[in-house]
Amino acid sequence: MLSVPDFLIVEDELLIAEMMSEILIKAGHTNIRTVDSVEDAIKEIKKCRPTIILTDIALGKEKTGIDLGQLLHDTYHIPFIYVSSHASPEIVGKAKHTRPNAYIVKPFKNEDLLVAIELALFNTTDQKQEQGEEIVIKEGRAMIRLNCNVIKWLETEGNYITINLQDNKRRVVRIPLSELQEQLPGNQFIRIHKSYIINRKHVSEFKTGHIVIDKKELPIGRAYRQSVIDFFK
Repeated sequence: MLSVPDFLIVEDELLIAEMMSEILIKAGHTNIRTVDSVEDAIKEIKKCRPTIILTDIALGKEKTGIDLGQLLHDTYHIPFIYVSSHASPEIVGKAKHTRPNAYIVKPFKNEDLLVAIELALFNTTDQKQEQGEEIVIKEGRAMIRLNCNVIKWLETEGNYITINLQDNKRRVVRIPLSELQEQLPGNQFIRIHKSYIINRKHVSEFKTGHIVIDKKELPIGRAYRQSVIDFFK
């Protein structure tokens, strides 16, 4: 049985905290706590460890959300999402080094928050079963981390990439396939066609002209054939 996620919202603006709580409640979540400072967040974590934390960065206190994020990554190992109005390269640069599961810029759509939460919970559960390298993708206004092990194959059409995940989940991002390929571990992923990159861990059949993943045949382009053969030797 899946456990019910326990949310902790760290936000010093009451209206925004209430708005996020309402979004979670409408999505069916019930275990939601709210605090307005890093110090109170730590007290709540020690009292009852949350499943995931949503935190602002500028909390109007001595310690910021980035200070909290560093603790969550280094000490508590709890997944967290930044929800902030700050999007400057300096702030984002500091924030990304704390390894958040996502970075959402205010104002945001309800779907942005819910998708980021879904991915964070999904990836965290999968990582407990099998650790793997991660990539960072931009989906809408959010920056999201994905465990490479849950990616089955990537398919491009124009400037958009469909990332096919385990459990028939999909994510669509706007980025050149070659740029995303640079983030993927080369010993696990290979481009087999101008439109496809596959994860060897999910391949069920390999033939001269195609590769099969989940009963789906993915063609091997003529220009990629020899590199694919060498890859699977």
